[in-house]
Amino acid sequence: MKKLFLVAATVSALVIVASCASAPPPKQPELVVKSPPYDILQTKGTLLGMNDSPSWVIADLQGGEKAVEKLPDYQKDYVVVVGVTGKDLEATQMAAGLLDAQTQVANYLSRRVKETFSGAQVGDKDKLETYMERVVKSVSEVQFSGFQKAADWWVQLRWYKDQNKRKIDHDEYRVFQLYTIDKDVLQTQFDKILADAGKTEAQMTPDKQKAMDLVNQAMKSGF
Repeated sequence: MKKLFLVAATVSALVIVASCASAPPPKQPELVVKSPPYDILQTKGTLLGMNDSPSWVIADLQGGEKAVEKLPDYQKDYVVVVGVTGKDLEATQMAAGLLDAQTQVANYLSRRVKETFSGAQVGDKDKLETYMERVVKSVSEVQFSGFQKAADWWVQLRWYKDQNKRKIDHDEYRVFQLYTIDKDVLQTQFDKILADAGKTEAQMTPDKQKAMDLVNQAMKSGF
């Protein structure tokens, strides 16, 4: 009886082990990769046999100017991409050609300065409200030197609804103009704007000066 019991116990153990070993592995979560909600139908390079758009165009479509600045070719530059959209290529190109580049650059930089100020950790920003407003206004009005048009491109985009490529939203042409400036060159001009704005700040106190220094540092490190 003891031998029979041991055999039965052994068989039972093997069955349990075998059942555990043959159990299917836990299902791994599926990696969902979202594709852009658009397709590029044609580009400036289509007639030249160039199927791919430049990396700066794709980066701008996906993440704006800051994404372009992360590319190896532009890591030492500040970048402004001026984009014009329309339903007709020729009309869109004409509209892009009529844009005042300096105005577009200044408008973009003033928005970026404003965003930098908003994100700066300076405590009570109300104390610096007029100072920051003067800086933003100066940036929007100044004629920056050193910007150059580095490239241009156009694409025809087809946009979809809800990332569903069975639901076409609309087609459009987009003309891109890429402007770049060396970071050190632009920073020198920013430093002058900040210094001039600081000279007219009334009722300067140690706390206000410290807050201004933090804001200015944010302009250098987080812009």
